[in-house]
Amino acid sequence: MKRQNLNAKNKRRVYWAIAIICLIYGGITLLMFIFSLYFNHARPQFVPSPAQIANASSYEVGRQAARFRHMFSILPTIISILTFIGSLVSIGAGISLLRLVRERETKELKREVIDSMIMPDEKLVIKELEKNDGALTQSELVRNTSLSKVKVHRIVKRLESLEIVKKYPYGMTNKIKLEKFLEE
Repeated sequence: MKRQNLNAKNKRRVYWAIAIICLIYGGITLLMFIFSLYFNHARPQFVPSPAQIANASSYEVGRQAARFRHMFSILPTIISILTFIGSLVSIGAGISLLRLVRERETKELKREVIDSMIMPDEKLVIKELEKNDGALTQSELVRNTSLSKVKVHRIVKRLESLEIVKKYPYGMTNKIKLEKFLEE
């Protein structure tokens, strides 16, 4: 059990690290997107003034104008869009992974708290419910656990007060269902 617990903790650490890397990468690519917008679209471009044209040779003016046209080519725009999409995907993946890890940690914590609060017979009832997809009738619980009807009734009543199970009328007996946070 301890080995399995240690393995789960190592997996969680790896998931946390991957999520943080995704968020950092997303932030860096978002900054790259902002810089590419500035340098490719918002920064004042070179437009030769009449004085520069008079002082420069036609070769130099042509070279400057070619650079000016190159700034408005489609390639920088495509790169900017891809950078933006990549940053959004990376940030989304990081947030989703963080949410998934937190949900798992919450489930494990709830399970540990419940395990520390319940008695062995109550654990037996919960295990039997888990074996049968989280739901059984009360009479099936009596048969499967070999406990008396009164004992099962008291256990179900206590587990219901702890909000571990819910009891629903089901013909002449009751249907007992595990709460969703216990089902995996």
